[in-house]
Amino acid sequence: MNDNSDISVVDARILAAIKAVNPPLEKLMTDRLALRNEVRQANVELECRQRRVEELRNFREVLIPRYIAFAKVVSLGAAGLTLLALATAFSTGLFEVRTTASLFGSLLLPIWLVDQAEQEFGRWKVLPGKSPIFHARTANC
Repeated sequence: MNDNSDISVVDARILAAIKAVNPPLEKLMTDRLALRNEVRQANVELECRQRRVEELRNFREVLIPRYIAFAKVVSLGAAGLTLLALATAFSTGLFEVRTTASLFGSLLLPIWLVDQAEQEFGRWKVLPGKSPIFHARTANC
């Protein structure tokens, strides 16, 4: 096309090609706004998922060890006191051997459950003169 000529050549195909290569500004702004909204929504979903991951991590690394420690203290304390009471009752002849054995066997169940939880999540180590330490079990991924 020669811009020096007075004749303007208007061809529908040329105009369509120019519009395809150079879309209107309104369409570009609409697309840009839609992309911004999608990015904003994706960021909101990402933050929500990150909060959920942090909650689950807190549950696994903080709350479960506390629950295990509480269950361990309660079950060992109850087993110790009951064992002491059973030993006293057995030595005084209050119970028979069969009754004492079954009662002692029932005390092992809570201790076994705590042991299973510790194998799954980690173990508490209590050393004299030091505060208890939780050694978490590493996840095999």
